[in-house]
Amino acid sequence: GLKVARLGRNFDRRYADLEQELLTEINKTGIGPAGLGGLTTALAVNIEWYPTHIAGLPVAVNIVCHACRRQEAVI
Repeated sequence: GLKVARLGRNFDRRYADLEQELLTEINKTGIGPAGLGGLTTALAVNIEWYPTHIAGLPVAVNIVCHACRRQEAVI
């Protein structure tokens, strides 16, 4: 049958729960955008699973460019 994605989360509940748990723990680190600190370090965690031999286990980490912007004002 037709499966519909749930807000970008995995169809398999086990992986969807792990995605959410990892995202929560990553954001608790306080690293923030560009390593400057903050509440949001990661926007999403996506797990794709396929049978494979451990010697060929593929892992990918994608880092999106972030423009460091800062502004100061003296009043």
